[in-house]
Amino acid sequence: MKFRIETPGHRASPSLKEFVTQKLSGLDRYYKDIQEIEVTLLNEVKGTKEIVNCTLNIRVPGKDEYIKTKSTIFEDAVLKAADAAKRRLRIRKTQLELARKKKSPNRKVSAKAAAKKP
Repeated sequence: MKFRIETPGHRASPSLKEFVTQKLSGLDRYYKDIQEIEVTLLNEVKGTKEIVNCTLNIRVPGKDEYIKTKSTIFEDAVLKAADAAKRRLRIRKTQLELARKKKSPNRKVSAKAAAKKP
């Protein structure tokens, strides 16, 4: 799994990059086929508030997962995005497993279902 960390408008510290890779490297527990994770940390000023947008683009076979979160500090935005990514990848994994079970001809059939078929 490769990481691409982008921070347009400012330079990211090595500790921030290490934090991002540490928190997102655990996502391969939830989905094994992750090829690359693109992380974009954008700092916006709206009025008197500074808002950090964290965008994750997780490249997996098929359709990519796209997650966007907001917070006031970089670390919190990354943690929120990691939690959302865990949920999305778990959902994707269970959907694929259910689809495989439906397609497999060797699945177990209950006695009631076998008795109903002529």
